[in-house]
Amino acid sequence: MTFSRGLYFAIALFVTIGLIYYYYDPAKYGLFPKCPFYVITGLNCPGCGSQRAIHSLLNGNFKEAAGYNILLIISLPFLFIHFFYKIKSFIQKKDLRWKVIYHPLTPKVIFLVVVIFWIARNIPVPPFSYLSAGH
Repeated sequence: MTFSRGLYFAIALFVTIGLIYYYYDPAKYGLFPKCPFYVITGLNCPGCGSQRAIHSLLNGNFKEAAGYNILLIISLPFLFIHFFYKIKSFIQKKDLRWKVIYHPLTPKVIFLVVVIFWIARNIPVPPFSYLSAGH
């Protein structure tokens, strides 16, 4: 099996970004991009806290990561399963798909979950305030 240069580049980029997020806390270093939605509105978007959550996850602090962005944490197993199928398809040279991801309702359900999360995390009373990214 031969890998293309593009695949090697993607792996190197993924590892490099992972190392940056492991060693540098986005809450402490200004080199990480700020959320434009939060900067303009002061409200959390569905992705707010994701960079800090990734840093916390890579450093083994799952509770802290969940506090930054629980939706990201919940979505990770689905992403890992999806990429497992992609890698398996590549290795076996077959089109293997996780049927849940390719179901016609999946994009609608994901959209609905994201919108509900977006609204809920901006309601400033418990239990909704626990969904905030903790800016």
